[in-house]
Amino acid sequence: MILSARELLAELDSGALQFDPPIDRKRQVQDASIDVRLSPLLRVPVEKKNFIIQITDVLSQEIYGEEKTIEDDGFNLRPNRLVLGMTLEKVILPLHLAARLEGRSSLARLGLIVHATSAHIAPGFRRPVVLEIINFGVNKIALKPEMLIAQLIFEKVSMNPSKGYSGQFAEQDRP
Repeated sequence: MILSARELLAELDSGALQFDPPIDRKRQVQDASIDVRLSPLLRVPVEKKNFIIQITDVLSQEIYGEEKTIEDDGFNLRPNRLVLGMTLEKVILPLHLAARLEGRSSLARLGLIVHATSAHIAPGFRRPVVLEIINFGVNKIALKPEMLIAQLIFEKVSMNPSKGYSGQFAEQDRP
């Protein structure tokens, strides 16, 4: 069951669902989702001639590119390019909630996609959400710090898991 705005506000009021920094409830809470903002940190892939990524269980951060800070005038994402970003907000989920990351339709209509495959956010998650940002449009798109970049849709789980998220990226706090 997807939580409505009233249920989301109740979860926020109880402290079970938290964001750090706190969200602007009037601006970010929607009918059945919460909008999240873009952190100023990006990881920008560097194209290396004749380089082939060997897929292993664990890849080093350097494989994903160079970390850059978005300047106030923005980072211009070229068509058909991928950067890794993350939400400004650290999302703190209780064990009775899971979330799903979705793009915002206003940005998708420009060709901006915020996740390729990692939409699920497990109960007990306590980090910023990493974004796989791709420009499928025909023009550059300016990514700006703190812009509303994505939305989170929350669902109640039928039974609390025995432990919270502890996967490969559980401690990740950078894109």
